[in-house]
Amino acid sequence: MNNDAKSTDVSEDIFGNQIVQYFAYFEESSLKGIAKKCSRLMINENFGVICSEDYAEPSFEEMEELVLEELRGNFDEKVAAAIARTCPHLNDEQADAELIRLEKLYRKEHEEQIRATTHAAVKDLKMRVKNLQKEVKTLRRKYTI
Repeated sequence: MNNDAKSTDVSEDIFGNQIVQYFAYFEESSLKGIAKKCSRLMINENFGVICSEDYAEPSFEEMEELVLEELRGNFDEKVAAAIARTCPHLNDEQADAELIRLEKLYRKEHEEQIRATTHAAVKDLKMRVKNLQKEVKTLRRKYTI
């Protein structure tokens, strides 16, 4: 490997690490917000079923996919702008490839935070569903003879 290629690899790794650290996607408050947003999205999608008491909780894997979608959306939005500012010489295809590389780096390095966020989303969802079903039962008792 020549020095230019080695230098490029090192600078790309530094760039990737700086972006992940700069935006601090794994901060506790950000992950809590994502967990709550995912549980609210799940309730919105299943509101009628929850109210009819035929609701089955999503699997951990389903919730993890929702969490990853939210993380990916936030990541893509913010990091794409940083890549464009930091590396204006990249064409769209190269910028997309860099974004995918950084997503993989982030996901690999922060698997535990992703798992913790998924657990928090499941816990928040259970609490919200329980409270919602309790309110529905109260309303049914109040308005039925």
